[in-house]
Amino acid sequence: MTRERRYDRTVAYERDVDEHRHEYPEFGYERRLAALAAALDDADVDGAVLPNYIDLTYFAGSGQPMNLYVPAGSPEAARVFVRRGMGFAEQEVGLPDQQVRHGGLSALAEYVSEVGAVGTVGLPTDVVPVSLGDKLAEALDATVVGISDLLLDLRAVKSGEEIGMLKTAATLYEHAHAGIRARAAPGVTEKEVAGAVSDRLVSAGMDDRVFFRRWDARLPAAGLIASGDTLPLISGHAMTITGTGTSRSMPWGPSNRRLEAGDFLVADLALNYAGYHGDVARTYVVGEATEEQREWFDLTLAIHEAARDAIEPGVAAETPYLAARERAVAAGVEDWLCGYAEMQAPYIGHGIGLEVDEEPTLMQGNTEEIEEGMVVTVEPKLVHPDRGAVMIEDDYLVTATGVERLSTMPHELFEIPVDAVDT
Repeated sequence: MTRERRYDRTVAYERDVDEHRHEYPEFGYERRLAALAAALDDADVDGAVLPNYIDLTYFAGSGQPMNLYVPAGSPEAARVFVRRGMGFAEQEVGLPDQQVRHGGLSALAEYVSEVGAVGTVGLPTDVVPVSLGDKLAEALDATVVGISDLLLDLRAVKSGEEIGMLKTAATLYEHAHAGIRARAAPGVTEKEVAGAVSDRLVSAGMDDRVFFRRWDARLPAAGLIASGDTLPLISGHAMTITGTGTSRSMPWGPSNRRLEAGDFLVADLALNYAGYHGDVARTYVVGEATEEQREWFDLTLAIHEAARDAIEPGVAAETPYLAARERAVAAGVEDWLCGYAEMQAPYIGHGIGLEVDEEPTLMQGNTEEIEEGMVVTVEPKLVHPDRGAVMIEDDYLVTATGVERLSTMPHELFEIPVDAVDT
């Protein structure tokens, strides 16, 4: 008789949890922790606790349910306390074994009391609930201070491995493009086009969820797809061409509107590959583009190029927007740049990485300096209630002399032949 094996722990301890995943680089987690510990010291914060899965992925290598404690100035004393999924965490966390422990908030508090009490503890207060901050303050007998800006600043300049991941993510738009070309046609709904896009992207390896820093942000799996008379309907959920969505709880994205010959169609997609994001947008015409539509596209492209050419290390993050605005004024279309009326935004792009919306934000008034190694989007759009809307968004690596484009789609106004589409 074969005796059944007794399992004292889950098989995740024994089997390779990465076997069926995308390849993932071994980032320099100890170096990242050292930078964080030094930044905390400079900010006069005694220590930090990171419970958010994105910050955990960046600084420790795993998004499992856990807390990372980092004392100021002492990265070797940092510890990860894993609440659940220890079998996964032991393989994923990129720190020495002695820095990974099992336990929750009480275990963390006990460790802190052993190595030295803290008066202030940093927490990413933009992404954790107040109740967790209250529990942490009570457990450590410390004052909670927000360190979100500190964390985002440390993440803003990308390593070579991160840039490779971001480039792979950006190239996924080619699959979305193929889905749009195959499905868009008169009579087909925006939602049906989105279905074809989502199918192509997920089949090509995209994760069907995108990560935002904002607590209230969400996005349809196929991104934002809008057409015709939905294009000037700008929902308050983003500074972009939003569409209307299909419900009041998700009031942006593709709707049930049916495409018509002659429509502009705009697709703005956040693309998640193994946690890193591309953000690419292109514009299409259902059928043959008119001269007026081509003129509207050419103006948008000129504005895009003006913003792109203004990016270099050392300039303020508002500089690309101001350059775009200057080009729009010269063309007499400033009233339609990045929205119109009360929904116009003084904004032209943002950083990307483990989240879609990272620093820096390229908008008027932001004097933060752009640095070599940052990866940013440039996403001008011209939105007019009568002329329609055009958007061109690409992802750029900031180099020593300017930028390198990571996204790969041509800068074209794509026509969708109405008699050659599989409907």
